[in-house]
Amino acid sequence: MKALIKEIKENNQDFEFYPTTDEILESLKNRINLLSNKSSILDIGAGNGKVLNTFDIRTKYAIEKSKILIENMNKDIFIVGTDFNEQTLIDKKVDIIFCNPPYSVYEEWSNKIIKEANSYTIFFVIPERWKKQKSILDSLKLRDAEYEIINSFDFLDSEDRKARTKVDLIQINLNHKGYYSEIKEDPFNIWFNENFKFKKDEKNLFDNGDSYKKQEKLKEVVSKENLIVELVYLYNEELANIINNYRTLETLDFSIFKELNIDINNVKESLKLRIEGLKNLYWKELFDNLDKIIDRLTYSSRDNLLRTLMDNTGIDFTVSNVYSVVIWTIKNANEYYNKQLLEMYISLSDKDNIKNYKSNKRMIEDGWRYNKKDMSHYSLDYRIVHNFYNALDIHYWNKTVTGLSLNAKRFIQDIFTISNNLGFEITTKLDNIHWEAGKPNNFYLKDNSLFVEIKAFKNGNLHFKFKKEFMKKFNLEAGRLNGWIKSPKQASEEFDITEEEAKKIFSINFKMLPKNILMIENIKNI
Repeated sequence: MKALIKEIKENNQDFEFYPTTDEILESLKNRINLLSNKSSILDIGAGNGKVLNTFDIRTKYAIEKSKILIENMNKDIFIVGTDFNEQTLIDKKVDIIFCNPPYSVYEEWSNKIIKEANSYTIFFVIPERWKKQKSILDSLKLRDAEYEIINSFDFLDSEDRKARTKVDLIQINLNHKGYYSEIKEDPFNIWFNENFKFKKDEKNLFDNGDSYKKQEKLKEVVSKENLIVELVYLYNEELANIINNYRTLETLDFSIFKELNIDINNVKESLKLRIEGLKNLYWKELFDNLDKIIDRLTYSSRDNLLRTLMDNTGIDFTVSNVYSVVIWTIKNANEYYNKQLLEMYISLSDKDNIKNYKSNKRMIEDGWRYNKKDMSHYSLDYRIVHNFYNALDIHYWNKTVTGLSLNAKRFIQDIFTISNNLGFEITTKLDNIHWEAGKPNNFYLKDNSLFVEIKAFKNGNLHFKFKKEFMKKFNLEAGRLNGWIKSPKQASEEFDITEEEAKKIFSINFKMLPKNILMIENIKNI
């Protein structure tokens, strides 16, 4: 830890990083263990993730400004923001928020968190003088929150970085006492009421029960030379336009609301959904343009990665946040690349397509296909018959083939993605192929050699005849990732391959390397 603190100081990324002490963490851990809702946690000013690493909590989020500290976090920590002053918390739904803020700005941070937190519980480590800060007490009152000082500590006892600061560990409960599914005061209501001043009390307005969600569409073509800056600019422009449009409602008299049967609660809900939809749209647009990463992901991997970005908590669309998300994606991309290779391997592993390793003497039983994941130490043949429910689209009336089904297209494209990650780049465009039942279609590589012959049949089957060199690498890599093959020497013993050849292709699946993170430093390289 001392070396890390020295590094951030030398690179001007300190930002008052005083790691939470082990003594405080032990007290915090005991209190969190008593909570009913503790499946997700957000650490604001998370440092290197020391606090988050302490807890066995399923979903861990962090807001952290220092790039060095972010890069030192575990991969299971998801960054949802960098500069705290640029973030909103109202759309970041978590069970627990923890914050040990920079003490020079602890009052501002505490007020913002208390007002905006969309969580059941907040834990603060802040100077003991907080009790004299009227603004914090007012924020607690605004949220109708109950608080408790769990214990007091002194950072002179810190094992990582000492300071002459006495602090309180505070627990703040934002939910109704005894109820764990409801927060007393919706933070969005507080934000709305502070930012929009209407002429009449909203309680007097009629309720028509209507709300809507309308996804905004990008109105301009994004220049890939300045992808991040331009997307953030367009996002902020559209967000400001939405806010300004809603602000015009402030100028209306109560009689207009009454005449049009408008309820401010519906206005609030509409605004919340508009902002949420806009944010999701721009994150997806960014994600779809990260060609260097996305092109190497299968359809399901892309969906899972995007869902990870958007599930459970919202991420503010800022330049610094985009950088941190790209860093996180690069750090985690290799796991997706490996996982999707194994998923495809299992998909192609039917009884008639495989043969045992030389060392595997176990018979392959007829019923094994229903327990594929229980099978091990086998390889795929270069000729594959894959049963597909609807490989071809067939006209309902005359039963003629109209083309390849969407699911089959995606499946084949996923195979091409896997092959590309193994060094086989297919140049034949899938969309340019005319499909007929039983007719072979050939797909070629950059060197014009044949990669695969594919036939699709009306019974739903897809027949593949792969390049043997590809299947050799595919089998070896799947064996390595599954733990069936431990070394090139073992590979040469199991397959018809020399140890020297095995060394060249061992661990060949594409990897994102640390140098790939440098590409985000230059916006033109995104």
